[in-house]
Amino acid sequence: MQVKDWKNTHIYKVDHTLEVKERSQNKQSRINFDMGISCFIQGTSIQRIFTKENYRINSQPPKDHHIRLLCDLEQAMYPLIIEVTPYENYVKIPAYNLWKEDWRKKSQEVLKNKYKGDFAESLRIGYEKAMETEEKLKQKIQEEAFWRLYFLGISEDQKEKPCRWNVLKAGTLYFVGTVQTEIKENEINSRYIGSPQPWEDNFIENINQLLKLKKYTHAYITKEKMQANCEVTACWEKSTGKLLTKTAEIKVYSSDKKYSYSEKIEMNYHSISMRKISTPRTFSFFITEKEEESEKKADPHGR
Repeated sequence: MQVKDWKNTHIYKVDHTLEVKERSQNKQSRINFDMGISCFIQGTSIQRIFTKENYRINSQPPKDHHIRLLCDLEQAMYPLIIEVTPYENYVKIPAYNLWKEDWRKKSQEVLKNKYKGDFAESLRIGYEKAMETEEKLKQKIQEEAFWRLYFLGISEDQKEKPCRWNVLKAGTLYFVGTVQTEIKENEINSRYIGSPQPWEDNFIENINQLLKLKKYTHAYITKEKMQANCEVTACWEKSTGKLLTKTAEIKVYSSDKKYSYSEKIEMNYHSISMRKISTPRTFSFFITEKEEESEKKADPHGR
């Protein structure tokens, strides 16, 4: 579905659930937040402006001091501007260096007002190093389930659609599958079903390490004992191109059920916000840089 311009911010409710079983241990978590998405188009450049609010873990604000700090450092990333193609595929982060400068200032304010000590500062520095280049920032955000779902295009029929998904603690899993679309009245529905590509040795080794299983023993889980599937669905308004809902569900498990991984993330359109997203100065600087480039081309001698 080719995206169209819109004047107001679209608010989506995002629900992310994760359940992992390692032998007799079951770990569950549920994360909810609101993601606001607005649109800015300048010439051929299509930019999405994202804001993240109302972060909840198991329906409650983060209580752990460490988790709260990490959430505050992440919140300083927003608003986040990403340039996309007409089909909503990732292109780049405009004016990355100016965005990084803004994040640094906001994160320092977070520590100044809420947290003290070397530990908090070390976390901030570690977070900054993880985003020290545009490529690293891209890799970081695409490790998150929301971004993997958002940028997985399934709006057109495809016979061999690849998909990569980061499985917590185990590594990256690669799928390939088909996309089928169906038009029903004013809705376009798409569905992707993926099967796992050949299992990587590191992935299998990581799972056995999680289960504390030694190699060359009967209990060791081999590639032949692993199964996985991936399903992604999406629904758009045909007339406007507005995304109504998009969901991804990934399951990974061993045949003996000693290991199982179930992850589901769903974004549902909730409402339109008339409130303008307050963009960081990187946004206005990006426009200025464009204007300066145009002026230089018109007069290369700067007269």
